Amino acid sequence: MLEDTIVITAGLVAVIIILAVVLWKLRSAETKMHESTHKLKVYTDLLNAITELNLAGGDPYKMDVAKKNLALTLNRLNLVGSTGVLRSTNDLLDFLNEHKDKDYDTLRLHNILNTLVIEARRDLNPSHAKKVEEGQVRYRFFAPPKK
Repeated sequence: MLEDTIVITAGLVAVIIILAVVLWKLRSAETKMHESTHKLKVYTDLLNAITELNLAGGDPYKMDVAKKNLALTLNRLNLVGSTGVLRSTNDLLDFLNEHKDKDYDTLRLHNILNTLVIEARRDLNPSHAKKVEEGQVRYRFFAPPKK
């Protein structure tokens, strides 16, 4: 009788421990998925803000709105971005500040944006990013025609 009680108790304890571990793993996966979703939104907003900046052209109102949008996006990016994304963003900002009101090298801008996208992909889905990198994919971005 005592042995049966010990076996039942040990079985219940084992089931409770297994359930606790499973719930902990599920919670960790849910948190990671939520973080990835949020990062994807911020990274997408960053690329959209850069595109708006390119599309603003000579319109001062559109340029001001685009700069404000970029600034607000950068504030969120500073909170959730990976090291690689933040480095690439700093390179991008240095490039944009360097070429204020001047013509700039579109190829260099595209190289910086490519690095930014590669780093974002590595942060969001490393295994898929590796496959894409092995394919030596070059990303394309809109750049206004030079005058």
